[in-house]
Amino acid sequence: MDYEGLLELVKQRRSFRRFKPEPVPDEYIVKIIEVARWAPSGANSQPWEFIVIKKDELKWSIEQLIEEQAVLTRKMDMAGRPDRAAAGAGAVSLDAPVLIMLCGDPRTIEKFPIYTQYQRGRQVFESSLATAFIYMHLAAASLGLGSRWISATRNFYVQHLTKVILGIPKELEIYDTMALGYPASAPAPRFVRAREEMVHYDYYDQTRLTADGDVQKVLATIRGR
Repeated sequence: MDYEGLLELVKQRRSFRRFKPEPVPDEYIVKIIEVARWAPSGANSQPWEFIVIKKDELKWSIEQLIEEQAVLTRKMDMAGRPDRAAAGAGAVSLDAPVLIMLCGDPRTIEKFPIYTQYQRGRQVFESSLATAFIYMHLAAASLGLGSRWISATRNFYVQHLTKVILGIPKELEIYDTMALGYPASAPAPRFVRAREEMVHYDYYDQTRLTADGDVQKVLATIRGR
């Protein structure tokens, strides 16, 4: 793949909230995981484990846990930032044919050099999983599939009970979950900040630092609110 092909793939990758009931071929799932397992990781620790979920009853159980957690999330938003309550977490519909749950084994942190292990071992562990996860999304896009980042499965309440439901060992942690399927609709246009706003050469151009009072305006523009 040349650069233009890579750039087009990155632009093509989007988050979809609704999926067609059409099943995802098993060979596509294998290909997505094959790409992810080649992702770089701290000290080549490869901390990942993948759980492929197809059973509707399991997806429904996880969806219920997410909605129960969302009630508390909205309550916190109302109490702490009522101006942002409308943008708070809402119900998540797991209508995708497949979920791929990415788990990590924090015991792999012990493989890092001592300095890294104690100074930022957790950060490197998280970065390794994040890299594998975005590889999964890019692989899905290359196969003509839509995907969505279901970060709510990482919340303590959802994670604890999901681990019970799926029999995930206590030694592992749920990093995040990818909903996977054929998109039911075209994605909305995406706003991306101008390159000139974020690139600096040799020294940071402090004249272009976003003022405190403008940060929320910039975020609102990015999110289309």
